[in-house]
Amino acid sequence: MRAIVLVLALGAMTATATSRAPLTPGELDSILAPVALYPDQLLAQMLLCATKPATVGALAEWLRSHEGLAGTELQDAAKTAGFDPSFVALAIFPDVVNAMAAQTDRTTRLGQAFTADKSAVFASIQRLRTRARDAGTLKTTPQQQVETRTTSEGQQVIVIEPANPQVVYVPQYNPQVVYTQPTSSTVVVQQESNSNAAAAGLIGFTAGIAIGAAIDNDYYYGPYGWRGGAYMYNDGWDDYYDAREDAREDWTDHREDIVEDRGETARANQEQRTERTQARQDTRSTTQTERTERRSGTQAATATASQESRGYSRDTATSAERSGTKSDAFSGYSSGKSERAASQRGQKSRSSSRSGGSRRR
Repeated sequence: MRAIVLVLALGAMTATATSRAPLTPGELDSILAPVALYPDQLLAQMLLCATKPATVGALAEWLRSHEGLAGTELQDAAKTAGFDPSFVALAIFPDVVNAMAAQTDRTTRLGQAFTADKSAVFASIQRLRTRARDAGTLKTTPQQQVETRTTSEGQQVIVIEPANPQVVYVPQYNPQVVYTQPTSSTVVVQQESNSNAAAAGLIGFTAGIAIGAAIDNDYYYGPYGWRGGAYMYNDGWDDYYDAREDAREDWTDHREDIVEDRGETARANQEQRTERTQARQDTRSTTQTERTERRSGTQAATATASQESRGYSRDTATSAERSGTKSDAFSGYSSGKSERAASQRGQKSRSSSRSGGSRRR
């Protein structure tokens, strides 16, 4: 049993080692043949995206749900969705993204090869371009410009760029024949039909993709994109990639600054809201107190007026007069009448007493 497990383990290790073994030049050429004749700037984005095949599939699915968007609007939406700069740059080339997503195995192998040995990948691209140029199929056209340039290390490289920097045409060709079959013709094919060029062994082009000329388009003019100097040779690529990494760090710092500023703004707004709420509460409290005081004063005034209207003041005066507490010019007259009445009652009483005494005798 242990022997079987050991054999299986060794077999798995051997398979892993085989899968990680460097690809031969022929294998690399087979993987890169369908895309080696793409414009350098587009191919550079494709190589970076190939290192994340799962994200390529996610981008393809995302594009299907955003078919109504195009150009800068589509790129902005992809950026908001969280895609990395290379995927944002590819978003306006849905056919390219769909092709990479449909050929997952090829895309994965390309990404692995590029991660393992960029120099070998660049060398394969140059071999394939040289074959196509020698066959007469790769040349300058109204859609693209093909030049031979010398790197800082003295290496001769074939560079492919859009003839119009603001419009990119994606080439369509049959990789089985385009590197070997001479031809002097080119055709422009529509996106919905590219079989003519492939069947004839020609290099055709889809309808041009407008990149635009906005100076703030980082995926064209800036360090992320098309004019970043990403030629298919080592020193140019290194400069381009370093610029991308610097831009990525700057972008990350910028996002952090935005988040921090938003946090400070949120705190300031919260403090202002708290102050406004407290001020409203204080105002309401003061207003309520003033209303209570005014209500109390109004009630007291109303009560006094009501008492006066009912004659409470006159009754009080009359009571005072009746009790004799009031003193005025008629006080003596009133006292005199009372005294005379009392005297008359006394005389009558005495007369009655005398009469009663006579009858008893």
